[in-house]
Parts: sequence; C-alpha cells; structure tokens
Amino acid sequence: MDPITVNRLDSTTMPKKSIQGTPWYMILSNLQYADDFYYIGAFVDEREKLIKDGDMEEGNDCEQSDIVMILLNLSCVPDEIAQRFDFKAGF
Repeated sequence: MDPITVNRLDSTTMPKKSIQGTPWYMILSNLQYADDFYYIGAFVDEREKLIKDGDMEEGNDCEQSDIVMILLNLSCVPDEIAQRFDFKAGF
C-alpha cells in the first residue's frame, strides 16, 4: 500500500454510533436519504400519484423510485447478473 493509504488507515477511529448486529443497513430507512434520493417506497398507497418522472407516459411512474432501490443494491448483485441489466424505460 502507498504511504497515504496507510496513514489514513492508522488514523481511523471507531465511530460513536456504528452500525452493529445487522448484516445490512437499509439506507432508505433514513428519511433524509429517502428524500435526497427522491425515493417513495412500494409500501406507499398510490405512490404513482406522488412521483414526477419527467415524461407524460402513465404506467411507468414508479420506475423512477424502483431504480433508486436497484442502484443502491447493485453492489450485492453478482457481476454476471448485473451486466445483463438494461437501464432504460420499462426495465
């Protein structure tokens, strides 16, 4: 490792509030992050009425929020599957 990386690792401390005891952290459970990503969960009734996706086509409005969830979890998907994703309307 280069000296800069080693120095950064040496100066790392434990956070005051670390995430422990869970195999994952659902970032969108934090409402600030959900707002920042413009995410409206599938559990919200009639969420398609709340989502503005930039086109006039009805029926694809929920894709805007669904793609947020997919992209946040993309690192957990095996490469051979992720490479087959085609991120375009109607995915």
